[in-house]
Amino acid sequence: MELMLHRPNGHAGLAINYKTAFENAVELYIVSAYLTDWDERLRLNSRCRRLRIIIGKDFGITRKAACLKVLAWLPRGKRANCFKVAEQIKGFHPKAAFWTNTDGKHFAIVGSSNLTRAAFDGNYEANVFCEISNNNYVAAKRWVRDIEHACVPVSEDWLKKYKEAPRMPGGESGSSTNGARPEVVPLRLPRPTGMKRLLQQRRQQLSQYSKHKAGLMKLIRDCAAERVTNDDFYERLPKYWSHEVGDRLQGSGWERAGKSSNFQELSRSFLAIEDCDPEERDDVLVAEVDRLNELGVAARGAFFSEMLCLRFPDLYPVLNNPVWEYMSDTGFKAPRGSTEGERYVDLALKLRAALRGNPGYPAKNIAELDAIVWATYGRE
Repeated sequence: MELMLHRPNGHAGLAINYKTAFENAVELYIVSAYLTDWDERLRLNSRCRRLRIIIGKDFGITRKAACLKVLAWLPRGKRANCFKVAEQIKGFHPKAAFWTNTDGKHFAIVGSSNLTRAAFDGNYEANVFCEISNNNYVAAKRWVRDIEHACVPVSEDWLKKYKEAPRMPGGESGSSTNGARPEVVPLRLPRPTGMKRLLQQRRQQLSQYSKHKAGLMKLIRDCAAERVTNDDFYERLPKYWSHEVGDRLQGSGWERAGKSSNFQELSRSFLAIEDCDPEERDDVLVAEVDRLNELGVAARGAFFSEMLCLRFPDLYPVLNNPVWEYMSDTGFKAPRGSTEGERYVDLALKLRAALRGNPGYPAKNIAELDAIVWATYGRE
């Protein structure tokens, strides 16, 4: 264990250990009550498979300019799901970093320092750097995961609506007398007429899906293993997923473009998402959607997202024009430069946040919300 007692213009151990964490980590989790600056010289290990930087917004201390620096610094494929704000937490005050290095060892920095220039240069700070056990590291990951449930991605649109506290003389951030600030993303949920009927229909579709899920999953696994050809998959699919079966959510249309799709690659991606660690599912989804995009698989949009929505109704929406129109109305887009997979996960994260922020809303999951959004924004 290293005790890092920092004084102005003194001990540089904190900055050195943070730099080492970024350079060596294959997994890295950082939580900071606020962010007022960012060192753009930091270099993230190219093999880092999981990154989380979670900041707070209490008192308006976090600075927009610092957040924009992070967005510009983040590598491609790590924009929407890796930099988040504790949007729905009042009283977010942790200051810690946890990581696994290339040798499989686990480390932590815990103490008084937020991600601010003063914490590294001008303040009196006390922090501890140490190796931690696997059990403690797993506990830290779960703790961060719990925090993530109340987060949304930091994006340019989020920053436009976020209100900073005024700066004090000398350039220091002041703190608002209002304490913890209200949510920046209070997404309005649509309330069309006939919601009860819409939800009954959607719940019936989800119930029908559960009856045919086993057969559909076997078909997907057989296709991924090339025991079934692409043409055979397309021909057998309506037995488990169709309007006749009663578990299809969207209207007709994808068949024309989707018939010639590479269902074997789609199936492999679906199983990668299905079989992964649930705590890593969003990250795996980003990678798989981007992989399908690079391969030019045509059915990766409406069809693939409906398969995900049916299988994970609490997590993922159907990609269709109505849901994009709804998000356009809210004024919150994914960070600039986001990949296709990141834009999908960004959408999912914001819809989850909208439902969490409206506990009395009739729709209880994203699949149910999709039916309401479709009725509100769909075009006959």
